[in-house]
Amino acid sequence: MSAEPNPLDDLPGDTAGTPRGAAATGPRAEPASSESARLAFLYRAGEALGASLEWRTVLRRLAELVVPELADWCAVDVLGDDGRVERVAAAHREPGRVALVHELFRLRPVDLTMSDVIAQTLRTGVASRMEAVSERAWEREVALGARVGMVLPLVARGRVLGAMSLLRGDAAAGFTEQDLEVARELGRRASLSMENALLYEEARVSQALSARLQTVTAALSRAATAEDVARVLVHDGLEASGAARGTVMSLTDEGFIHFIGEFGYSREFRAALEGKRPLVVPVLARAAERREAQWFSRLEDLLPLTGIVRREVAVLGGGARAVLPLLTERGVRGFVWLAWEGQRDFTASERSFLEALAQQCSQALERAVLYGTLRERGERLHHALQMGKEAEERLFFLLEASRALAEHLDDVEWTLEHVARVAASSVASSCLVELVGPDGTLRCVASAHQEPSRDASVLQALGGEGALSLSRECFHSGEPRFVPDVDAALCERLSDSSEQRALLQALRPASLLVVPVRTRGRTLGVITLGTSPPQRPLAMSDVSMMEELARRVAVALENASLYRDAQAAVRLRDEFLSVASHELKTPLTSLKLQHGLIDRALGPDSREKVAPRLSTAMRQVQRLASLVDHLLDVSRVSLGRLALEPTEVDLGQAVRDAVDRMEEVFAVAGCTVRVEIPEPLQGRWDALRLDQVLVNLLTNAAKYGAGRPVQVSASAEGEARVRLSVRDEGIGISETDLPRLFGRFERAVSERHYGGLGLGLYISRQIVEAMGGSIEVESREGVGSVFTVLLPRSAG
Repeated sequence: MSAEPNPLDDLPGDTAGTPRGAAATGPRAEPASSESARLAFLYRAGEALGASLEWRTVLRRLAELVVPELADWCAVDVLGDDGRVERVAAAHREPGRVALVHELFRLRPVDLTMSDVIAQTLRTGVASRMEAVSERAWEREVALGARVGMVLPLVARGRVLGAMSLLRGDAAAGFTEQDLEVARELGRRASLSMENALLYEEARVSQALSARLQTVTAALSRAATAEDVARVLVHDGLEASGAARGTVMSLTDEGFIHFIGEFGYSREFRAALEGKRPLVVPVLARAAERREAQWFSRLEDLLPLTGIVRREVAVLGGGARAVLPLLTERGVRGFVWLAWEGQRDFTASERSFLEALAQQCSQALERAVLYGTLRERGERLHHALQMGKEAEERLFFLLEASRALAEHLDDVEWTLEHVARVAASSVASSCLVELVGPDGTLRCVASAHQEPSRDASVLQALGGEGALSLSRECFHSGEPRFVPDVDAALCERLSDSSEQRALLQALRPASLLVVPVRTRGRTLGVITLGTSPPQRPLAMSDVSMMEELARRVAVALENASLYRDAQAAVRLRDEFLSVASHELKTPLTSLKLQHGLIDRALGPDSREKVAPRLSTAMRQVQRLASLVDHLLDVSRVSLGRLALEPTEVDLGQAVRDAVDRMEEVFAVAGCTVRVEIPEPLQGRWDALRLDQVLVNLLTNAAKYGAGRPVQVSASAEGEARVRLSVRDEGIGISETDLPRLFGRFERAVSERHYGGLGLGLYISRQIVEAMGGSIEVESREGVGSVFTVLLPRSAG
């Protein structure tokens, strides 16, 4: 027996009368006592084992399931890829003794070359029993409470993953065949769960490595030099592998080693290899000769192959190493040398990841060489490309400025400010736009600088006289002023006052260009461009560009003036329509009263002759009054004066009233009307405006659906809205006309055959939207139309 002290000698919790080390087993639930109990236990075990995708957690749960159901204590050992055995889980009936189970493994680790039961099970994959454990041979196990036991392999897909040891402290309570059957089934399920967890972890690691590889590949594709390649590989690739040290070495055209990137390695290591040939380091020579990566789990395996850097490698400490050649079609381009702090077993996914990194690095280095060749050729094309770029900048600037000038006729100052900002961010460093004021002097309306912090100083300098003498010369002469090189002496000559000196100090121009803004023989203002380093200086081609911009600005200013005049004319027209409508309503009202008086004054004899003509006159007056009302509503909408007065209204009753009032209209049109409103639909709406919408929709149905039935329906749309539909079976509306149907003065039919101004649906839509609702139409030619109004129950 070993003389090493037994850490299990002094175990707490031994009861009186119990032999030293014997476990107080107590009552044990027997899952094998009946079929239903076994199934219930295995069901619980399956749920617990399947609840995690982390294999160590799976094995811990396995040990916890076994104790005390099948054993007094349990240990789970895992077989690694390198043949080493690790105890990853343990459980004991007395939780305080779990640590001693792990200590037992430390004192007597499992060695596959030995003949003990666990090693035999791991080698063969066959379960083994330990009958009547001897106190002399198994002193530590007996101390933990082990009299009988069995070891079951954890096998998945023909591969032994580990072993589960089950031990009981009562020799008389040995394992039955039923116990062995349950334990085997539990081991099988645990093996599957562990295999799934391992596959999941492997997939997760592979996915992470794949994502990292994609990131590195994308970054390498942008690397233009060998140093860029090394920097990307080191920071984005090698450090992510967990390596403590790494270096990237390239081979010169003469075959000498040159360090292009590293982390963690000493200066002595680099100095020992820099400028040497790979032959002086056998591991590099072997990697180059075999054209494959060299993997070393321990430093001891590498040292015989380190050659002249043996001392430097040994000084850096032990651990795993990897040397990967950078291979291209033309041969070895260099090497990647990696080191880890501890011993390491390289998994297949890790090896694939590092080899893929090396491959990407090789390709990137090849591209870097190609880039260098192309760079040399590109320099000869630089001037032409620069000219093309400048032309593109000018074109973009003109396009952007033209778009802004065309889109914002209602806000000229904002447009000019935008143009100045675009100019200062693309073709120049600063831009000023000055327009002539009512007093005939130039006034700055827009300014921008490439450095936003200088905008304030520019505006402050413009608070005085503003314009430079150069700008005034351009304004008075109507000719551009171009100064390609502005120095301090010229700045002093251009400054007539302290304000102008402050302006030039704020702009810091290296070149200046001033162009006039002219239209129809008049100069409206000037535009000043300035550039300062590192912005390129202005050239003669910029003069032509700015003259074109000035012409477009002049046109935009004139268009803006015309737009303002047109807007004023529209406002005047709307005001006239409003006044005219009011004025026309007075005589029309009087004419209606006169017609009514005439109608009442007619006798039986005269009524027969006069009544038809009087009826026609009254209808024409009513039509004229409706047109006047529409014009008045249009003017109200245009001026924003369409007011609503919501009251409690029953939509159903409002529909029926409107239909009753239009009975004669439908009779003349030959239309039958069916109203389907099953229940009261209360809401707060403007009764008069709602009636106006109903009359417009019903009039449309009678006009365009003459001789065919009309259906009006209304229903609740949830608790907050109601739906109103007017359906006719008339001529319908073409699909191309539908988008403009609700526009002002828009018509989808010929004016010759159908009268009206095309305002009814426009006004209806404005009223409905003012009440917070919407109106839509569905129609097909020859089939009819359905107008649908959605209204909130509380509007406006």
